[in-house]
Amino acid sequence: MTHAISRKTYLFTFLGLLGLTLSTTLLGFVDMGPFNMIAAVGIAACKACLIAAFFMHALIEAKVIRVVLTGGVIWFLILISFTLSDYISRSW
Repeated sequence: MTHAISRKTYLFTFLGLLGLTLSTTLLGFVDMGPFNMIAAVGIAACKACLIAAFFMHALIEAKVIRVVLTGGVIWFLILISFTLSDYISRSW
């Protein structure tokens, strides 16, 4: 079962990724205090979702692929929560 994604979709995805990369670069010149990291990780997550959805064909793959991707996202969130709990619980 093959699904074709149009060139227009690839083009808009590519332009979206370029725009997000530009916003990440411009964010480096703005001082928002601790929110710089939150904004940068949010933009990176958006870029990862675009890449997985369109370039890795996650939207049109079989359900088992979606289960594997969901498991990867859940594992990533577990690792982030452990890291944040360690970081927040430290006494500076």
